[in-house]
This record gives sequence, C-alpha cells and structure tokens, in this order.
Amino acid sequence: MSPARGAAAAVLALTTSLALGGCVLTSVSPDDGPAPSTTSSAPAPDTTSAAAASADPAGYVVLETDEVTGAPITYSPCRPIAYVTNLAGAPAGVEELVEQAVAVIAEDTELTFTDEGSTDEAPDPEREAQLAEYGDQVWAPVLIAWTDDEAIPDLAGDTVGLAGSQAYTDAEGRSAYVSGDVMLDGPDLSDILEQPGGEAQVRAVVLHELGHLVGLDHVDDPTQLMFAEDDPEVTEPAAGDLAGLAAMGAGPCVEDLATP
Repeated sequence: MSPARGAAAAVLALTTSLALGGCVLTSVSPDDGPAPSTTSSAPAPDTTSAAAASADPAGYVVLETDEVTGAPITYSPCRPIAYVTNLAGAPAGVEELVEQAVAVIAEDTELTFTDEGSTDEAPDPEREAQLAEYGDQVWAPVLIAWTDDEAIPDLAGDTVGLAGSQAYTDAEGRSAYVSGDVMLDGPDLSDILEQPGGEAQVRAVVLHELGHLVGLDHVDDPTQLMFAEDDPEVTEPAAGDLAGLAAMGAGPCVEDLATP
C-alpha cells in the first residue's frame, strides 16, 4: 500500500498556539487535541487555522495566519532552529534520511537548522516549548523522534507521523513559532522501507512533516508533496511546495522571542 498523508489540524490557545499536522496511510482526519498549557510575554493575537481554506493561488496553504495582519505565522528567520533527534525507535539507516530532509527544508526556506545531536527525551503530545533539561533561558529545541502507537496513541492505525510547532507572542504583538516536534511511527515506516522505493517514500514523509513543522498545511493538488495522499512519484517538493517553503522562511524577525 502506498502511504497517504492525513489531514492537518491547528489547535489554538489564548496565549500560545500549536500547529499540528500528520501523515497517515489512509485518509483519516484526527481529532484536534488540547494545546499545551503555557504562557507568553503577551496575549497572542486572534489566529485562525487555514486547514479548511481553499488552496492559495501560489500553490500552498499555511496552517495559521494572524487575523489582524493576515500574515502567516512562521519561525523567526533571525533565530536558528535547533533540533535534536531521538532514534530509539527508528529503523536502521534512517538517520541519513532525516539529515537529508532537514537539509532540503533548510535550503528551500533559507532558515538555519542547527543539529544539536541525539537525545533520550521521549516524545510527548503535551510537550512544552520550555523544558528544564535544556535550560531555563532557552526554548526547547525541535524534537524529531521515532516512536510507536503505544507511546503516542494518536499514531494508532494508519497514522505514521505527526508534527507541530508552538507560537508565542512578544510584548508588541508579534508572533512566531519557537519550538516544535516531529513524531514518526517507527514500525509503520519500517514496513514502508522494505517496499521498492521505500527510502524515498520515508524521506518524503519526513519532508512532509517538516513542511507542517514550519507552517504549511495540506493542498488539493496531488502533484505537490503537501498533498494529503501519497504518490510514490512525488518525493521532492514541487512548485507549490517550494513557493510555500520560501514564504515560511520569509517571516518577520521577532528578536524579542529569541529567548523566553
């Protein structure tokens, strides 16, 4: 069976927001989960999910926009996106696929990703943007973790991946993503790796989830990587994906959110 990518959802809270997207083997729309309980330096602006919006004429859709400015919420391009990787539940040989996928997203967004190595941090749908193990005055790095549906029930059934980012707002009302996570179903993706072209498809799943991480939602165009259903022939970002990734890297520099 060719993997299909599931519906993305955005979950918003009063002072912080979590944009969540997922990949599934068949078209499934997971229920929205609660946003983590966190605080920001100022109340977040009214935001809206673009999940149900029609496709952007440029060929992409964003997960969250500010209702006041209409601008997409993105990572701040003046702050490197640090990430750590938990390979405890990963199939053999996927570390290179993750590195390749991160390099593609970095090149296409022109955002800087900093690999801070491996971690034993367990994935958690309620993960906070600040964690004591990483220090009091820094945002937690993005976590890319291989796990399973016993640890993460939302990966049950055909779901093979989830990704999300948390947005905070500074005192001047400017919002940006500050941390996030990607959770990948090791057993399911191991099965895909055994199929012809499996490495390319698993890499495409990681690319798709990283697209959600930086703020992209699903599109209706089946020739794009951010289409909800997998096409084994579509394993690299296409024109609409590239336009969207470029837009996700062109957000405002929110220097006040460089640290919590």
